[in-house]
Amino acid sequence: MRQKHHNWFVRIFSYPTVVEDLLRSFVHEDFVKELDFKSLKKLDPNFYPSAESSRHADLIYEISSHGQPTFIYLFFEFQSTVDWFMPLRMARYMFEFYDELRRKSKLKFFNPPFCILIYNGDPGWYAPERFSELLYKSSIPKEYIPEFRYFKIAINEIPRRDLVRLRNAISAVFYIENNDPVESNENWDELVSILKEVVNKVGGVEIIQEIVNRIFQLYQIPKSSKLITSIDSLGEVRSMLETRAKEWEKRGIEKGIEKGIAKGIEKGIKKANELFAKKMIKNDESDERIAFYTGLSIKQITEIRESIKKRSDKQE
Repeated sequence: MRQKHHNWFVRIFSYPTVVEDLLRSFVHEDFVKELDFKSLKKLDPNFYPSAESSRHADLIYEISSHGQPTFIYLFFEFQSTVDWFMPLRMARYMFEFYDELRRKSKLKFFNPPFCILIYNGDPGWYAPERFSELLYKSSIPKEYIPEFRYFKIAINEIPRRDLVRLRNAISAVFYIENNDPVESNENWDELVSILKEVVNKVGGVEIIQEIVNRIFQLYQIPKSSKLITSIDSLGEVRSMLETRAKEWEKRGIEKGIEKGIAKGIEKGIKKANELFAKKMIKNDESDERIAFYTGLSIKQITEIRESIKKRSDKQE
């Protein structure tokens, strides 16, 4: 099943306009403003083999900035658990990629890289984003320690209102990934309003067709041969979604008690992890180490640190 999700993401991000939307909308770095998106072209990641233990890049793009090519690596992650060693695996692939370029092209210098991780799992992403965060603290100067950082985009952290505001291809993709059939059915007009902005772009109708295919895949709606030629063609999809939403609502009622019990257990585990995190903070442990042992996100740990500090300040 995970392979189906992966294959669809590879297809949708094979459209340059989707990658452009991704960079412009979610990578808030100055260099993005200097990119020549007309030069954006997809490379074949399979041309550059990597070791089995590496984290293979799913897509590689080349784009120019002031005449200087840059590599954009896209990695898709669908695991139900967070890979703590992601920066190591991604860095290993990147260096193998450059080593392959060196052997094939006899280069002395390389085009700079920018690695993006797109995470589409349920747990919050708490793994380090820098390789240096995997290392114990040391007196060795930082300039002698290897460094690598990837840019994380966790779909489950993006507010729906931001996706509606963006109104582009990537916001439509993330919108359906963040909603179940009931939510999508209730907010169908929101999704259609986003797609209206997509249809007039290059490849817009094809992208909408892919998004509809994803709706059918995600919500397990029986396959339809209907082709999407315009926004008006989405009416039949809506009727199928309504039927599926009713089935999900019925299933939700049947499982309500089970979910309630599970939620209670989950809250208990979360509370225990927060108490454990407080003890580790008092023992001066790093955020990364606390995240590793508790499963809490860096943001959650920061909030706990702030609450401890406020309590301490009041007592003084």
